[in-house]
Amino acid sequence: MIYRYVFDEIEEWLASRRPKCLVLRGARQVGKTTAIRSLPSVRGGETGLCELNLERHPDLEKVFAGGDTGRMLEEIGFTAGRSPAEGDIVFLDEVQAAPSALPALRYLAEDYPAMRWVAAGSLLDAELRESDLPVPVGRMQYLFMGPLSLEEYMEGAGDLGMELGLIREWEPGQSFASAAHRHLCGALRRFLAVGGMPEVAEAWLETGSPGEVARLQASIINTYRDDFAKYAYGTDPILLRRVFDWVPARAGDKVIYSHISPDSRSAKVRRAIEYLSDARVVSPVVHSHGNGLPLGAEARPRVYKLYFLDVGLAAGATGIRRIDPEKLQSRDFINSGRLAEQFVAQHLLFRGPSWERPALYYWLREGRSGNAEVDFLLEGPQGVVPLEVKAGASGSMKSLLRFVMEKGSPAAVRLDMNPPSLQRVRHRIGTGSGASEVSFDLLSLPLYMVGQVGRLLECISV
Repeated sequence: MIYRYVFDEIEEWLASRRPKCLVLRGARQVGKTTAIRSLPSVRGGETGLCELNLERHPDLEKVFAGGDTGRMLEEIGFTAGRSPAEGDIVFLDEVQAAPSALPALRYLAEDYPAMRWVAAGSLLDAELRESDLPVPVGRMQYLFMGPLSLEEYMEGAGDLGMELGLIREWEPGQSFASAAHRHLCGALRRFLAVGGMPEVAEAWLETGSPGEVARLQASIINTYRDDFAKYAYGTDPILLRRVFDWVPARAGDKVIYSHISPDSRSAKVRRAIEYLSDARVVSPVVHSHGNGLPLGAEARPRVYKLYFLDVGLAAGATGIRRIDPEKLQSRDFINSGRLAEQFVAQHLLFRGPSWERPALYYWLREGRSGNAEVDFLLEGPQGVVPLEVKAGASGSMKSLLRFVMEKGSPAAVRLDMNPPSLQRVRHRIGTGSGASEVSFDLLSLPLYMVGQVGRLLECISV
């Protein structure tokens, strides 16, 4: 089992004096159920677990809707085959199958405060959007889960301890061993094909079988497709599949509804995207003008691009089925399926504490003389920080320079395949009397250090 960093946050919740009801939110098969079952205190026997999957017992919906907490607790105990005791975690999984269970948690927690109440649902956001259920605001603590990060994957691999220590301790101005860089690039390339879905990553680390990776990725994708028919909530399942298939191949493109489904009305395509976003299968990255913080204050929700849940699933969906050693050493592999940008997006979305709702922004300027686009905008100690992704070891920074010039950003980030460095960039834009010069700190990091961006921005702000 790969240790997830979210385990520490859940243990902190568990140890708090009187914790709120905990609701785990995330796409199917990102490890929500495993996160509860595999808590160190549960595995060690210090905390009891009473678990109930409501997809298997949808008849309990009437019980939760009835409002009698004594009966609820009795039914939970007999259905689970274990009566909850003081200090136990009572875990209601796939709560969207019995939606009344979510508001009922408030009353269960009030009447039985000695127990720890947890719910999880893969399609919870979609259910809440469609239902009129009263959600007990202020009584719930939400925790958002995504796929494994590269650093979690490397810890699970167990043979990159020195390299992990290096990237977590490196600061600008220090050396970086070329051998470590090669090892980390190899781990990155493997992760781009395997991805962060826990079942797939663990199978790869145990078997090293590309065929097993492809089989499990296909199984997960088919599971999502089956969900369309079960929980479409009035959305056309065929259109859902069309959007679902479009995103992996066009990750990072500005969304134009007619490009996704020329024969469908824009409103229907938008609804399909909203459903998949609620299911956490795709994530919108919204345009912001980027003039200041918070970035959401200047967001334009109708201008956005989409990224898939996981880079490994995106690789499988776009035809990268085998993990050949020769291909892993080529830059063409990183360019395939826009994998580099997809990889960065899913890491930046979950860069903050797990209780913060994932949100990400980018910058786009469209004009007759040409477009300028910065892949992502971050909120850093320096203010708004532009971040560009380059799949290879080099690439143009024209859009990044344009943003820095217009917004006066003191720092910027570039992610590519070079070893880490920090340089002071001075660049002259234009000619003659209309020329101007920009000067800023450029933090250049290899893609595998995306998880260290926040820490290193703090370093250079001192």
